Amino acid sequence: MDRLQAMQTFRAVVEAGSFAGGARKLGLSNAMVSKQVARLERQLGVRLLTRTTRRLQLTAEGERYLHGASRLLDELYELEAGLGEQRGELRGRLRLSAPLDFGVGELIPALQAFEHRHPEIQLDVMLEDRCVDLVAEDFDLAIRIGELDDSSLIARRLLSMPVGVYAAPAYLAEYGEPTHPDQLSGHRCLHYSLQREGPNWVFEVDGRLRRYPVRPVLTCNNGRALVEAAARGMGLVYKPAFLGEPDVAQGRLTRVLEGFAVPALGVVLLCADCGLVPARLSALIASLVTHFHREAPWPARS
Repeated sequence: MDRLQAMQTFRAVVEAGSFAGGARKLGLSNAMVSKQVARLERQLGVRLLTRTTRRLQLTAEGERYLHGASRLLDELYELEAGLGEQRGELRGRLRLSAPLDFGVGELIPALQAFEHRHPEIQLDVMLEDRCVDLVAEDFDLAIRIGELDDSSLIARRLLSMPVGVYAAPAYLAEYGEPTHPDQLSGHRCLHYSLQREGPNWVFEVDGRLRRYPVRPVLTCNNGRALVEAAARGMGLVYKPAFLGEPDVAQGRLTRVLEGFAVPALGVVLLCADCGLVPARLSALIASLVTHFHREAPWPARS
């Protein structure tokens, strides 16, 4: 039995959480995957997995073997990818982190052209709104929106994202339309719980930025859900235009307080300062910059 293949099979089973999942990932039959893992255990003379009716669990020996096997497989993969890049071929894995809503609506379309041009590059995309640790969690690139913490990471600005305040026509008919940000305290507001400023919405008034506190009737950690709540008449929402404008076009939302500028959110690419950047990562960064330069989502209104 090919030991490298057995390592790959074992890791796939653990990552998938089942033999059936590992088989689907590798394109093999369940029986073949089960047989390879059993042979590996016999060759090593230890049990790597405890099998129950509900799940698989690593033994202490299995955890140790998985750690070592994964390190060897990753090093081999990177070695082969590096040699390919020296020949001018872009190949290997790139792991990306991006906010959920931006990732679904804007990043995936941007990755389509890149994947088409570089089919030998495997893109591993994690969409969630927390700020990942690029180095500790082995990410090649992260997309962040808004203010950044000071760090040793290399940042490159991707685009500026306009922000607006939106409400459903039915809400405005019932509660009236605010004409100044200081009226927000009397309105039903829908607030993004991960916003750094807390329950404060920022506007430019009389030439300077001011924060206006709101009292949310609904707080949520997902922007798309908040926009949907606003479209259903639950209140006002303060969100990026790429989330709000599609519902404006459909007549589900109306943009309000347009006479008061809202600071745009910066969208930034981040990568670790680890010396030489692989050619595949440089190519991805260049592709994203080009895409969003041409097709910035929902440019600010004049």
